[in-house]
Amino acid sequence: MSTLVGLDPATVLPHGPSKLLVDEYLWHSPHVGVVAAYTPDEWDVMDHFGVFRAVDQVESFGQAVVVSCSAFLDTGKTSLSYTEYYKLRNFVFVGIKSVHCHDVIPYKQKYICLGVINFYKFRQMTASGRIYKVPAGLDLQEYFRDFTEERLRNYDLGKEFVLATELHDILGKGIKNEILTPTGRSS
Repeated sequence: MSTLVGLDPATVLPHGPSKLLVDEYLWHSPHVGVVAAYTPDEWDVMDHFGVFRAVDQVESFGQAVVVSCSAFLDTGKTSLSYTEYYKLRNFVFVGIKSVHCHDVIPYKQKYICLGVINFYKFRQMTASGRIYKVPAGLDLQEYFRDFTEERLRNYDLGKEFVLATELHDILGKGIKNEILTPTGRSS
């Protein structure tokens, strides 16, 4: 595939079903960034007053942008399937510069992550971006059909989208699995 669009996030991402926070990829330019969507379910807001927490938004953005885009580029370089790739490597969160929350994301509120790749080298990626709440009834596939790199970099969306969160310099790194679970330790 030439982009993430059309791929199932459950195939691209190593996360189990209760931790998978990406529903679909709407637009992708491999060395520039991605637009992905997610709708929080009951599990995501359990014991959090019906709100999808900012920490979960950071995780969702990290999955949608850093892990998905890194895995896409790495599997392309190595000619491995995602299953083969995750037998060798996985991603760890290394750091984040800042997060600014502007609005809450309630239960069943679809949102999009617009992520711009700032840096990518040696399986290490830094990305920044925004999370927007999606207006009810909007056909996202149609909306993003002719989206461009310039529009992504400028966060050029219609006024009907509501800014929820800004994320700056999220850093993730792909590392060998034996570093995550060294011999003699259970996983």
